[in-house]
Amino acid sequence: MVKENIKEYSVSEISNSIKNALEDSFGYVRVRGEISGLQQPTSGHMYFNLKDENAVIRGIIWKSNVLRIGFRPEDGLEAVCSGKLTTGYSERYPGRSDYAIHIDSLKPSGEGALMALLEERKKKFKSEGLFDESYKKDIPFFPQTIGIITSPTGAVIKDILHRLEERFPCEVLLWPVPVQGEDASELIANAVTGFNQIRVNKSIKSPDVIIIARGGGSIEDLWAFNEENVVRSVFASKIPIISAVGHETDTTLIDFVSDLRAPTPTAAAELCTPVREELNNDLSEYQKRLSALIKSNVDEKKFYLNTLSDKLPTSLKLFVNQLHRNFQSISSRLNIGILKEQLNSSNDNLANFTKRLIKSKDTYFNVQRDKIISINKLLESLSYKSIINRGYSVIKNSKEKVLKSKKDILSDKKLIIETKFGILQSDLSTEKNE
Repeated sequence: MVKENIKEYSVSEISNSIKNALEDSFGYVRVRGEISGLQQPTSGHMYFNLKDENAVIRGIIWKSNVLRIGFRPEDGLEAVCSGKLTTGYSERYPGRSDYAIHIDSLKPSGEGALMALLEERKKKFKSEGLFDESYKKDIPFFPQTIGIITSPTGAVIKDILHRLEERFPCEVLLWPVPVQGEDASELIANAVTGFNQIRVNKSIKSPDVIIIARGGGSIEDLWAFNEENVVRSVFASKIPIISAVGHETDTTLIDFVSDLRAPTPTAAAELCTPVREELNNDLSEYQKRLSALIKSNVDEKKFYLNTLSDKLPTSLKLFVNQLHRNFQSISSRLNIGILKEQLNSSNDNLANFTKRLIKSKDTYFNVQRDKIISINKLLESLSYKSIINRGYSVIKNSKEKVLKSKKDILSDKKLIIETKFGILQSDLSTEKNE
């Protein structure tokens, strides 16, 4: 039996309701599936199906996102796609009844697919000459400033700083980045470019060498260091770069394009700095060798003059004896002890310079910490929380959007009231005047 009293909808109303329900329920999603039916017409967009054994979802990569993918997908590739789930192909056709995922991130799924993609990229970069030894830059032996690109938390940065402190304390600039995840490659590439822009702008002291580091992990964990934007930023860097990604058995593409590859992050700190104790030992050894050479040279000259004086006539002997006495007088003033004092003074200057470096580093970190505390206090004073603490309240709808007008009240009429003494929830009821 047909019900005559049900509500009547237009096609557009049904279509918009389905679109809103789909986007509200899912919104931005990650979907795993196998790519099939890949097409890329002259428009530059990519269209394909993402399927598993039971279902198919239409996938679309707009032209603006195709280059960001970093590789060309192929039929049969299992991949993880991230994007917006909606109806229609675009905002121009919102009323279409089919649905699709508009993809802005796509990565191969599974170690086998990643290894195949890794080899493909490796061949590509090698053919372009990015791995040629002729492009490798020398690592400075006495770096005054070292730039480090890594996560600000965890053991990696602590191990590097500890090793630098033991070997050769110097200024360190940390550019904090995530070392895995969808945004990691872009932020790592930006960090490399940013350090090089410091070198150009000279607003602060630029690093003499850059260390890119993270701990070990699976090929998926290390994948950010295989992305094309990271590889090309390392190749374009004017500052020497040491790659220290993973353990000794881990290999990423930036290992081939960087100027030096370290087996571990700690080893990277060792490869770009000398050992302070070894420098002191070398200085002492040079001092001994210099003293011995001076004494040997003086003794050699004395012997040579004595030999010549025996072969000269008496008048010349007198003249030579006078020269000999003058030479002895001059040589006596060549006090090796004075030279030793000068060398000791140089050692003291070196030690003082090291202390000043350490003090400057501590001062810098204290200033930055005070700035952070000051900014934190300012943020707290500007936060709406401080207004609530004075007795005011904030009213939001069920989606936690602040009510600014009647239009912000949703159909469920539920309200969330944030006060100084807690969060209240209520239902809005209205009464009509008779």
